[in-house]
Amino acid sequence: MNFLKTIYFGTLSAYSSILFSPSPYLGLLIFFATLFNWEVGAMGLLGIIFSILIAMFLGMHEERIKKGSLGFNGLLVGLSINLYHNVDFNLIFILFAAIVLLVFLSIALEYSFSYFLGLPILSFPFVIVSTIVYLSFYDYNGLNFKTASHDFLYDSLFPQNPKYIVYYFKSLGGIFFQSSPWAGFCFALILFASSRIAFLLSIIGFASGITFHILLEGKMGNISAGSVGFNYILTAIAVGGIFLVPSPSTFLIAALASMVSALVSSFASVLFTPFSIPVLALPFTSVSLLFIYSIKLLHNRNLVVVDFLPGAPESNLDYYKTRLQRFGVSGLYIRLPFSGKWKVSQGFNGKYTHRDSWKESLDFMAIDSEGKVRKGKDNTGEDFYTYGLTVLAPCAGRVIKVVKHLDDNKPGEVDTKNNWGNLVLIEHTPFLFSHTSHFQKNSISVKEGDYVTAGTKIGLAGNSGRSLEPHIHLHFQSTPELGSSTIPISFTQYQNEIDGKTLIHFNEIPLEEQVVTNLHSDFNLKNFYSISPGEEFTISLTKNNTKTYTEKWKVQLDLLGNRFLEDEKNNRVYFYISPDFFSCLDYIGKKNTGLFFFYLASYRVPFINNSSQWKDRMSYKYFSSLPVRLIKDLIHPFSDSVGFEWQCEMIEKDTSLSLKVKVMRNTSIILYELDLSPDSSAPGVILIKNKEGNQWILKKLE
Repeated sequence: MNFLKTIYFGTLSAYSSILFSPSPYLGLLIFFATLFNWEVGAMGLLGIIFSILIAMFLGMHEERIKKGSLGFNGLLVGLSINLYHNVDFNLIFILFAAIVLLVFLSIALEYSFSYFLGLPILSFPFVIVSTIVYLSFYDYNGLNFKTASHDFLYDSLFPQNPKYIVYYFKSLGGIFFQSSPWAGFCFALILFASSRIAFLLSIIGFASGITFHILLEGKMGNISAGSVGFNYILTAIAVGGIFLVPSPSTFLIAALASMVSALVSSFASVLFTPFSIPVLALPFTSVSLLFIYSIKLLHNRNLVVVDFLPGAPESNLDYYKTRLQRFGVSGLYIRLPFSGKWKVSQGFNGKYTHRDSWKESLDFMAIDSEGKVRKGKDNTGEDFYTYGLTVLAPCAGRVIKVVKHLDDNKPGEVDTKNNWGNLVLIEHTPFLFSHTSHFQKNSISVKEGDYVTAGTKIGLAGNSGRSLEPHIHLHFQSTPELGSSTIPISFTQYQNEIDGKTLIHFNEIPLEEQVVTNLHSDFNLKNFYSISPGEEFTISLTKNNTKTYTEKWKVQLDLLGNRFLEDEKNNRVYFYISPDFFSCLDYIGKKNTGLFFFYLASYRVPFINNSSQWKDRMSYKYFSSLPVRLIKDLIHPFSDSVGFEWQCEMIEKDTSLSLKVKVMRNTSIILYELDLSPDSSAPGVILIKNKEGNQWILKKLE
């Protein structure tokens, strides 16, 4: 049974992978669409089966086979192999040999590309193997050339104008070596069902490529046949939304990449035509890999590379917005470099020294209960509350530079020769460094080569270097040289008070004159959310005080080590527990279940025990109808307005805490109101009310 299951899912995934989708249902639809030319479709299916059987014989893990990572290249080889020859035993025999070569080549290339370049192989193995096969045909006489093409019976009924729209459909069909425009029309519908963003990118890519070709008065034979234009389409989808997080910038890059793909297509056509070799996917593969790798090297914040498991463009964008952007694109826990209340004395683009190359810098000064920065007794460094206070590492990393011998200035004087004064430079990742400066002379307690964690004491605040008064200077940079240009990096979480209210900020940068402090962890709330793999819960959910349901939850780990709660109906909540907060990452399943309400109530909870307020961004996918969601999918790359707002207020009363949660649309329409009372362990007691007036009570059964 497992043998057949592996073949079944591996086959369907191979079809869907070509359109960058993991859905087996779309794979089934694509399979049927390849039967417009049934001989081509049958050979494609045979290519997949050969690939899977050889991979299983070699002992490849069945999960890898099920994902279609090998099968889709086998599919393309099978689809292309009978372009000029009739299907017979000899051609099938050549296909088998070609697939053997393909499997071994794919394994070698996949490792090499991934390990050395951090890139996918795309359809590179297909291009190499198919080129070898087409050239080898010149040495074999046992093959039968086609004498007639196999056109679909109803192709004549397809509208012939506007002709460029027909060319678009034929180019989509060309991805699967189908010449019928009806096949291309089916693939367009499948692509739209799979991803609205990918569909839009396919139009942008085709329009950019064909416009380039027309303006240069290129030959239209291959374009009208659909044997070249699919490269423009696939390049735009790959670059614009699969391997880069969709945004206006990636749409522009996709258009440029498609133009380059058109240029490479013309080159490949001239190069391969004398050998009767089609262009294949060489332009798409080469241009996509070149653009993706180059953009990875640039570290441009407007072009975010998908360094997580790629999915549909909508999924990539949602993952980025609800995970990476929520917690910081660096993926690191970054805290303020001190304890207690400090004021941002100079912020980004500050009026004194935070200009030009060092504009993304922060200066901090300690204050007293009245907001004063000094005692007012004399004009020494000790008169400032900042002087001599402990400075902490903002993030885990390795100390690579220490300067500690410079004298402190008297207030009002500066050392213009040693701009940074005593400093500590820490490497957090190969492209992220923190620079903390103006330490007190000989107070730095770490040395070069030391590894530190976030919050480790690294020295005492002083007044060395270009500093008129004691303060801490902090900035981040992407290179290790002193004086490098700064980059904006947000803090994971911090709090400040406005009009007597404590506001918690997530993944933000403090503003000038704000009084900020780190959050102080509460053991009881942290213990409440200590959910370990293997734990099981029985939950009761009562609706409108009339009907009670029970759910059984279990904490599990997936293959990538992600934690999730799952009930008996396979609804899932993915979550993350940091040292200082609990956060839900994603929900997969039906709405209005106990797990869904726990997801809403515990979307992000810092481990604190004081009255405070905070908010976060929540995806629209849980609350939008299908037609609305389709529209929002197209708007999302250009605007954050489609998202929903999640608000929480922690209320402290006597010795108990409660979390008051609202899920908002347009900051005025309340979709859900929830009240979570933490008891000894999660999920506690949760009261729920939706905008229709329905009410639920969720609690754990002992």
